[in-house]
Amino acid sequence: MKEKILKLLAKSEPLKTGDIAKILKVETKEVTKVLKVLKKEEKIISPKRCFYTVEKMEEKLIVNKKEFVSLYKEKGTFKTKVEAEVNLNAFMDLIGELLTSGKEVNFTGWGKFKVVEREERKGRNPQTGEEITISAKKLIKFKTGKKLDEQVND
Repeated sequence: MKEKILKLLAKSEPLKTGDIAKILKVETKEVTKVLKVLKKEEKIISPKRCFYTVEKMEEKLIVNKKEFVSLYKEKGTFKTKVEAEVNLNAFMDLIGELLTSGKEVNFTGWGKFKVVEREERKGRNPQTGEEITISAKKLIKFKTGKKLDEQVND
């Protein structure tokens, strides 16, 4: 049923649940259950309320963590996505711990993470024009290395 719905949505404009049920000659309840699963798996989107369509992959410019883990598994030597995600989480946790402790993290040729402190400053509320104080805070900066710069710009 999933494949039928995906094929149908790929060929047409966004459709309502009832329209999909009529075309496939099944009950609306069945279609609703499958649509919920497909939406959870991020295989379809709902651009307008109650309408569904297949997401155009070439338009998607953001890779979320779930997609990254899948790509990471394929690129690395991991047997499962779970193993890849555990390794990715360990990597991200270690970066966070090192930055929290005040250390810089440098990957030669790829880039450098470091924490910088922004001082307290004056600003304006755009709605009222009233002057406000913006409190000091720490920011994480990333500066690209030469290899990554060349890879992106070539």
